[in-house]
Amino acid sequence: MFRKRTAFPAACAVLAALLASAPVQGQTTANPGPSQARVAAKPAPGLAPMDKAHTFSQVLHGDKTSTLLVTALNGDTVSAIDLSEISELYSADAFDVIGRFDAAALTGLARRPQRVRTYAVAGLLGVGPRGVAHIAAGTNYPAHGAEVGHEDAFLFPKISAATGPRSTIVADADGLLDYEVEVCARFDRELRSVADFDAARKGLFLCGDFSDRATLVKKINLRDVGSGDGFPDAKSGPDRFPAGALLVVPRDWKSFLVEVDIATYVNGERRQYARAGDMLKDLRSIVGETLDGARTRTWLFKDGRIPMVGRAAIDTGSAVLTGTGEGVVFKKPGAAVMKSVMQAKGRPGQLAALDRYVKDEIKKRIYLQTGDRVVYGSNYLGTIETDVVAAAGGGR
Repeated sequence: MFRKRTAFPAACAVLAALLASAPVQGQTTANPGPSQARVAAKPAPGLAPMDKAHTFSQVLHGDKTSTLLVTALNGDTVSAIDLSEISELYSADAFDVIGRFDAAALTGLARRPQRVRTYAVAGLLGVGPRGVAHIAAGTNYPAHGAEVGHEDAFLFPKISAATGPRSTIVADADGLLDYEVEVCARFDRELRSVADFDAARKGLFLCGDFSDRATLVKKINLRDVGSGDGFPDAKSGPDRFPAGALLVVPRDWKSFLVEVDIATYVNGERRQYARAGDMLKDLRSIVGETLDGARTRTWLFKDGRIPMVGRAAIDTGSAVLTGTGEGVVFKKPGAAVMKSVMQAKGRPGQLAALDRYVKDEIKKRIYLQTGDRVVYGSNYLGTIETDVVAAAGGGR
């Protein structure tokens, strides 16, 4: 990505900041960025202190979904209180049940050990929303913006159903599959204004944002990366939005996020590490910007244009993806790639140059490959494990 330019040749000249490229010759994994090189402890999954947040999860009991107040994480199990049993309300949306209890009541329940039961982590459901239209932020962490050359954060729609904390994703043979770990948020009510945001309970959860960089480089708006065009196509689709099993509702969302760490591991190797407090646009700003442009802004998607939200509101089926830190595979290309795109004649020539670039990147095998395991982790938001699998009838 790159700073906005008005002349097309200038945009081509800075295409290097958008496209992914291989590391130095002979290297098979992405180079760590500056902040990755610093000493940073691996985010060990833990439970947010109850004086700062309440943590929830969900499990299936037959054909009913129970919402749990989590009181302890114990490796392969959690200790929790079944709020659905107490409220006699079973709902796929955890907020329907959480809304029956205020913070004081939840803390009081947590002090009653006779109500605590043990649940297997493997049985916990994903806590993502039920809708498919979500709000995403690009280059919202300074270090990630620096690695791709775009200083300003921007928004775009992501059209994907949330999957769970144990998932798979297909690596298409002609794609460049990349990872991103993010803090996501959802709300207990429809948001029509920032006043609604202020009044709402905010549920934070760990999420992944998988993308196909081959699609992105072919569809991005070279003259205005901040328009977000190209990103909906590259980041939408099946299995590209895994959600963790912990829904954390903080007492003060802003101060809580300062303490949240997120990280990505590929086959045990750390690729990303970030602190959520480093976001450029905070959660309230993202919501406000989305609502301000609800009736006027659209984004390119599948050769048409779509709004971020269907009307001037963010409903409870939508999530906000707040962006990722540095360390993605996506990096600057070499001078030869830049030259081939700059010298291409017309759009067909550009696409031909980009096709050659994508094929060369596929051969280098630096993006996610069949058999890889991606683990997203956070100190307070739990973990997600995603296995990369081949497309039916083939793959890499």
